[in-house]
Amino acid sequence: MLELVLKALERGNASIRRALQADKRGALFVAEELPSLVHLVNQGAVWSVGEATGVASVVAPPTTTAQISLYNNEEAGGKSYLVLRAYGLVTATPAGLSQFGLHHCVHRLKPATRPTADIAAASITNMKALVGNYEGKAIIDLALTVADDLWKPLGYSILNAVTGVGWQLDVWLDSLVIIPPGGLYSLVAVASTTTVNTRLGFTWAEVQL
Repeated sequence: MLELVLKALERGNASIRRALQADKRGALFVAEELPSLVHLVNQGAVWSVGEATGVASVVAPPTTTAQISLYNNEEAGGKSYLVLRAYGLVTATPAGLSQFGLHHCVHRLKPATRPTADIAAASITNMKALVGNYEGKAIIDLALTVADDLWKPLGYSILNAVTGVGWQLDVWLDSLVIIPPGGLYSLVAVASTTTVNTRLGFTWAEVQL
């Protein structure tokens, strides 16, 4: 389709070029027939994973310990991971007022040693139904010692006044974070008390950039 459009621009008369050129730079505006992620999901390229049990939150800005990390174990020149969303689900809270939020870190250097696969590949699920087991290179490590490369708040925080579970954060990143081969990405839940327990996870697409 793109090739046809380019040929029309090259060979078409002035009226065709005016119809196709949307602005002075020649940028074209097109309407998507399907939502933006449909093609990646249909290719089986979008995966999701999360912790199975709740973990005590930290009560200070995170430093060198992550709660959950996503490592790209591809060889140089391999696929990159586009982080689409990150989430946190509260599994336990104290009897009074409490608050929790998410922090994330895009680590600048490749880890000195390969992280450990604390979450098995069988627990990584595809976002397209009926797709089989994960056979990619991602490694999901829990409580990994990491470099403190300036953790940043992710989304907003939640304040709850009663004991309960099910409080949650689901932050849409839309590929704002790209993890190239050898790259590492981490999440931590930060709360007003360690009695706020959370399960964290992410969804990502694996693509050749």
